Amino acid sequence: MIAPKARQRAAKLAWVLIAAAAAPFVGACSSGEDPTAAGDSGATAAAASTSGAASPTASATATTPSVSVVDLAGLDAALAQHRGRGVLLNFWAIWCAPCVAELPELLEVGREFADQGGDVVLVSYDAIVPGATREQAEHDVLAFAERRKITAPILIYDAPDEEAINARFDLPGGVPVTLAIDRDGKVVATHDGQASKDEFRALMRQALAR
Repeated sequence: MIAPKARQRAAKLAWVLIAAAAAPFVGACSSGEDPTAAGDSGATAAAASTSGAASPTASATATTPSVSVVDLAGLDAALAQHRGRGVLLNFWAIWCAPCVAELPELLEVGREFADQGGDVVLVSYDAIVPGATREQAEHDVLAFAERRKITAPILIYDAPDEEAINARFDLPGGVPVTLAIDRDGKVVATHDGQASKDEFRALMRQALAR
């Protein structure tokens, strides 16, 4: 678990140091793969939605991910559009190494259960890093998603801090966290920290149980 307070400040400092020598990165994420793609050429903020309450359901392709910036009301509206389906709601950030490490298996489970009514929705905390701007977060997350060919909808949470969203979803205050939400929109399970493929499958089965 990485809390979006002290660790985010450290991540932002790392971003500044790395930017002098290479394309911009957010944080010091590392995994077997290159963990971020914030500085990839061809990524533009214009390709993402810019409305705080924008619909997150714009169609996404392998080259044009669905990225929206939302407030808490926008997040609730986005989830309402998945009513009738089971959802794994994953809270993450591109600067968070455990978040990045678990993404491939989370997305694989989403594809595995899609025909059974399962969805994956990603909520990015990149806009609430101290000193981050909405525009930079949007640009960096979109570039990351394009490089990774992420087609699950990504909602960038835009707020002064994480207190309201923690209260809304009873979150522990760090990332990654994954919620299993059933077809009626009720949270039925919470996984705190990095999850395995089998754990994601178990969460999805809980979301689809009814």
